[in-house]
This record gives sequence, C-alpha cells and structure tokens, in this order.
Amino acid sequence: MIFRRVYLFLFLLLPNCKKNGNVKTIEINGNKVKVEIADTPGERLLGLQGRDTLPPNYGMLFVFPDEKRREFWMFRCKFDIDLAYIDASGIIREIITMKKEPPIRPIDSLKSYPSHSSRIKFALETMGGWFLANGVRVGTQIDLRRFYALY
Repeated sequence: MIFRRVYLFLFLLLPNCKKNGNVKTIEINGNKVKVEIADTPGERLLGLQGRDTLPPNYGMLFVFPDEKRREFWMFRCKFDIDLAYIDASGIIREIITMKKEPPIRPIDSLKSYPSHSSRIKFALETMGGWFLANGVRVGTQIDLRRFYALY
C-alpha cells in the first residue's frame, strides 16, 4: 500500500518523536486514564510502536486537525491494542482490538483497521481488553474539548 511506504519514508526523515512527553489525564466511565497526546504528524506516525507494554490505565490519544476516515495498523507493536475511534463530540463510534503482528513481516502485509465513520477526530489506544474490562462501549462520551486548543 502506498500509504505504508510513505510512512516508512516519513518515519526515517522525521526527527525523533517524544515518548511520555505530553501526558494528560482523561476520565472515561469513571476511570481516570493517563494518555500521551499524539498531536503532531511525527507523534501520530510513531504511536505506541516499540514498547513492551503499557502501565495500567494508560494509553495514547491521537488528536487530528480534521474529521475524516482514519486507518491504523500494528507496526512494531509488541502487544494487542484496543483502539477507539472517537468523533468531534467525544463519542466513541467504534472499538476495535488490534492483534499483535509477527515481529518480522513485510509492511505491506500488515492488517489495517480502518474506521467505518468518515467523521473521526480522535483515536484512543489502550492495552488490548481495556475497554471491555472497564465497561466502556460504543456510544460512551469522553470530554475531549480541551484538546481542540491544539489546532
């Protein structure tokens, strides 16, 4: 897929992206979750890849400048990840568990996880199984208004 080749090209050109740099706390269904904010192209490209695990109640919130269909995939991820696609109102529209891929695999063969909605403004990644274990479902609303100031 062309996007994946562009990704590799950009990844090699982008400066090192921070990890654990901009951490905020959000609340979902009464659960406090610390999230790293991925609000630049480099941070969004890097995502959670290369990490061995995540601490409990921890994740990454991807903040996009616009609303559209999104697509994620598991490149160099060492554990299953739950992905919530969230609209501009903070409503979870889809929850997907992305399965860990074999460590050495051609990038074009990785499974992709596109959103069904074309109105996705945010994405939240947590450890696989986190949403189910914490009673978070499609339709749950999260207050993400403070993240609009990023754009």
